[in-house]
Amino acid sequence: MRTVAVIPSLGGPSRVMPLLRWLVFSIFRLFFRPEVRGLENVPRHGAALIVSNHQSFLDAMLITSVLPRPVPFLISQSVMRTWWVMPFAKVTRAIPVERTNGPRALGAALERARAELARGGLVALFPEGMISRTGTLLPFQRGYEKIVEGTDVPLVPVAVDGGAETRWGRLAGAGGSVRPPRRGWRTPLRIAFGKPLPPTTPPAELRQAIAEQLVVAFGLRRRDEEPLHRAAIRRMRRRPLARLVADHATHEPLPNLKLLAGVVALGDKLRPRVGDDPVVGVMLPPTLGGVLTNLFLAAAGRVSVNLNYTASTRILDEIRQDTGMRLVITSRVFLEKAPVALPEGLEIVCLEDLRDEITGLDRLLGLAIGLLAPMASLERRLGRTRAPHVEDVVGLLYSSGSTGTPKGIPLTHWNIVSNIRGSLLAVRLPDDAHLLGALPFFHSFGYMVALWLPLLGGIRITYFPNPLDARGVTESVRRGGVTHLFATPTFLAQYVRRIEPEEFASLEFVLTGAEKLRDSVADAFEKQFGVRPIEGYGCTETSPVVALSAPDVRGAGLLQRGHKPGSVGVPIPGVAVRTVDPESLAPLPVGTPGLLLVAGANVMAGYHKRPELTAEAFLDGWYRTGDIAHVDDEGFLFITDRLSRFSKVAGEMVPHGRVEEALQAAAGEAEPCFAVTGIPDEKRGERLIVLTTLPPDRVRAALDALAQPGFDLPALWIPRERDVVAVEAIPVLGSGKKDLQRIRQVALESTS
Repeated sequence: MRTVAVIPSLGGPSRVMPLLRWLVFSIFRLFFRPEVRGLENVPRHGAALIVSNHQSFLDAMLITSVLPRPVPFLISQSVMRTWWVMPFAKVTRAIPVERTNGPRALGAALERARAELARGGLVALFPEGMISRTGTLLPFQRGYEKIVEGTDVPLVPVAVDGGAETRWGRLAGAGGSVRPPRRGWRTPLRIAFGKPLPPTTPPAELRQAIAEQLVVAFGLRRRDEEPLHRAAIRRMRRRPLARLVADHATHEPLPNLKLLAGVVALGDKLRPRVGDDPVVGVMLPPTLGGVLTNLFLAAAGRVSVNLNYTASTRILDEIRQDTGMRLVITSRVFLEKAPVALPEGLEIVCLEDLRDEITGLDRLLGLAIGLLAPMASLERRLGRTRAPHVEDVVGLLYSSGSTGTPKGIPLTHWNIVSNIRGSLLAVRLPDDAHLLGALPFFHSFGYMVALWLPLLGGIRITYFPNPLDARGVTESVRRGGVTHLFATPTFLAQYVRRIEPEEFASLEFVLTGAEKLRDSVADAFEKQFGVRPIEGYGCTETSPVVALSAPDVRGAGLLQRGHKPGSVGVPIPGVAVRTVDPESLAPLPVGTPGLLLVAGANVMAGYHKRPELTAEAFLDGWYRTGDIAHVDDEGFLFITDRLSRFSKVAGEMVPHGRVEEALQAAAGEAEPCFAVTGIPDEKRGERLIVLTTLPPDRVRAALDALAQPGFDLPALWIPRERDVVAVEAIPVLGSGKKDLQRIRQVALESTS
């Protein structure tokens, strides 16, 4: 029979105890720099159960070192035997627990914890049961309920942050990209204590409380971060010979020292043309020129507006007026290949003209300054007039216009840096990862993941200007050995149809965003290329990532899930979500669909010059996404549809996305061939209109199939054949999303 090995306690009246505690915690603080918020929420007297997330072997020491009262932790017996853990376990009177020793041993550990609480003391545990190897919060176990059952002992939710990126964390497959910046030789760790909760709080609500405190703890990273351009330049200076960035023209990665020289040499030519303009337009595809231009503007203290080159002249002119933009940096070759009708009143600067002006001496001088000049001197040379701050706006993105007039969304350095740090914790990119940068920079996902993430994470990337050019994408993936692909489901569906399986043989990971990933697309892509795409979720207003799916982590006796069918993953570290009733705005229980709210350092401060829209977009500091979603008891997020993508037909709310999915499945099509919208109807309030690229006989067969029991679609949701409109192509935006505004316009025109 197994027994629990109890480490002798050094508690009691011994005078040695205070000295040992002081010595252990002094050594800890010598190497780490704890930052604390909410310590007043821990009772000064009386019992309380401290419940915390678990990122590393440092967590228990961190929590104990900042509390004014002793607190024994429930710790795994095998961990307690570790030589460097044993002194901590002794001075804190840790309670050993090992589930493999059977229910009797587990019950004995829980009883010891109950006895400590009965004496009016503190006890702490990790309800996740193990260190997270996914970088995100794991599902909570129910052991804590047994400890406080039948008592009035409060639960104090605690979030720790920072340990996951250290050598004491357990991030599976994590490479150098997850290592945070360090100031000096002490490693910063952060901790936030939430308000006490009643002992009857269920695991899902307790997990939610800790997730919200993790937003607070993660936000403390701001003092250790620096603006995007500084972080990127410092990383390139540390590895000047590393070859990480390649352009589609040559597929040969350039050494970092050439990138640094290019930024300075290009900046010397752009600076007099930019003048004192605070906002500068950029109309460039994802290429090396687009990277250098955005890096220069950030270093020069200018706000870049990456313009959507698929937008109409009217929308571009509205952006010009909204920003006061005078100058647009572009490429003559690009304008010839993709004619764009730019509005009047803009000065056009083409990179080809600047390149012809750059001499060999300019490049040599740029190399010296890029590698050796103090950062402030480099910034002043490029035109910056004041010291940068992480809260400065670096990019002004405009919403896609899929539902109406685009809105300006200012994103700060800190918005994007925090989103990158959280994303890299949730999806661990190995050191040999190779990305394809084909998403446009005017799209928030492309702006973060294709522009700034590789520069800050030191990740190899090959740029290609057009994600719709299947032949060019194929060549870039094959020649570069691309391993990680970020795309939209619309693009993936086209790759399935146009690319041979062997051309994507190097792919190891595919993540989609911007629109819902249908099972038909995921199944077809997996069958064709042997890699199943997984899904993420975000908004331009959240810089953009809110939640990410990731590969499962498996090991001996270990399974930590990173994704679920139909889910967009779990919120990344530093981001929390809630669901509320769309009308009353009252919080909803776990599993109940409602309006999705988001909080985190990645959320914008407000819309550009639109205070009335900003007020509507926030609820008590939480951003209203406009999406209908629910969160399950393990924290996985499921998106139902856009709140604006519902029609109220005969008093019943009908989700357009759900009807589109059913039609796609009934037709057996992987590539999007249906778009559903709603138009006014005198009798029923609204009626559904379906745009489709399929012939009438295929449409009729799909509608007949929807009436069968297998689809479980209410009769009111099934469109009528007379409300189907044939089109040559489903209207889409340059980002790959459906153009909802154009779809509704076509529907109205066809039925008028």
